[in-house]
Amino acid sequence: MTDLIVIGGGPAGMMAALQAARKGNKVSLIEKNKNLGKKLLITGKGRCNLTNYSDLNQHIKNIIDNPEFMYSSLAEFDAYRLYYFFEGLGLPLKIERGDRVFPESNRSQDVLKVLQKELFKAEVEIIQDEVQAILTKDKRVQGVKLKYQGQLKADRVILAAGGSSYPQTGSDGSGFKLAQALGHQIIKPEPGLCGLKTKEDWIYQAKGLKLKYVELKLLKAGKEIFSQFGDLEIRSSYLDGPIVISASMLIDDDPEKYQLAIDLKPALDYQTLDQRILRDFDKYANKYFGNSLGDLLPQKMIPLIIERSSIDYKKTVNQITAAEREELIQLLKNLKLNIKAKKGFERAIVTRGGISTEEIDPKTMESRLIDGLYFAGEVIDLAAMTGGYNLQIAFSTAYKAGNSIN
Repeated sequence: MTDLIVIGGGPAGMMAALQAARKGNKVSLIEKNKNLGKKLLITGKGRCNLTNYSDLNQHIKNIIDNPEFMYSSLAEFDAYRLYYFFEGLGLPLKIERGDRVFPESNRSQDVLKVLQKELFKAEVEIIQDEVQAILTKDKRVQGVKLKYQGQLKADRVILAAGGSSYPQTGSDGSGFKLAQALGHQIIKPEPGLCGLKTKEDWIYQAKGLKLKYVELKLLKAGKEIFSQFGDLEIRSSYLDGPIVISASMLIDDDPEKYQLAIDLKPALDYQTLDQRILRDFDKYANKYFGNSLGDLLPQKMIPLIIERSSIDYKKTVNQITAAEREELIQLLKNLKLNIKAKKGFERAIVTRGGISTEEIDPKTMESRLIDGLYFAGEVIDLAAMTGGYNLQIAFSTAYKAGNSIN
């Protein structure tokens, strides 16, 4: 028998196991993958955006789902404490644009290494197996049933099995099933921080194009609900990039109610852009319209913009009217696309939905339904914007859960 079983060897599971072991508990950490931290290794494009070096209020502001639940966990273990926690383990960190925190090495592997080293020092037992059920009696935890190694007894379990995003890393929704089998309500899981598919297929003719520093607006029923400046990437069947995945967090389960508006030239107001176009038109006065936009747009975007306009490709630039120029400006400043769907879990950064926060005590992370059952990380109905906020949620809830094991 062990004092505590932690289910899931991701960032939340490792932090929870470490904190509980440091308090003198005998801890067994169960991970179904061959190695720990498989999803951690791909976070931040392999660089691992550990947190956002900002105060509690900034984190609460960026948590989209159930921010109020996080007050207690963040008050105990905020971004500043997380920063010095890792530096104290010998991992040098750095703060980049937007207060994003990364290891100085830019290697997520180094984050995993220091966590594994600490788990070894704390004598946490690592078991490679799959949990098929959490065993209970009279609403109290008794242990777990493993797929290959039978039953493992313990009177406390921390469920940190992740969500449904990037299922190839092991976050396949199995944690939701374990909790649901014990009577917990599961808020319907949805992809979060993901790409967006549009009804218009023409945009994908520019696949592979990265649009630098454009403005993206998200409209719902014609009303703007979000805007952000940044980079946008056009894939073969969906839109991607930081501003797109941020916008995806504000889209509910009816994506077709939403529309995107892209400003390809946000640094120029209408009048300044008009003057810029006039200069280009003067430069290319005797050329076809289709050959006059090379100084203004990436090559892949030019035919798409021309097709959306009513200006003939072979119209000589010096024949273009003021009305046609106004139409071009509107296209460049307000390119509209209708959303069809969100990209699925296979590329989503986080999972929205999960175990209802109403059934978890935020001061201990213990279940309100089952004594001795605790939760941490993405398995809970918590999700935030990009910038390190989601990993902070994982570490803070795990720290809280691990410290609650007496």
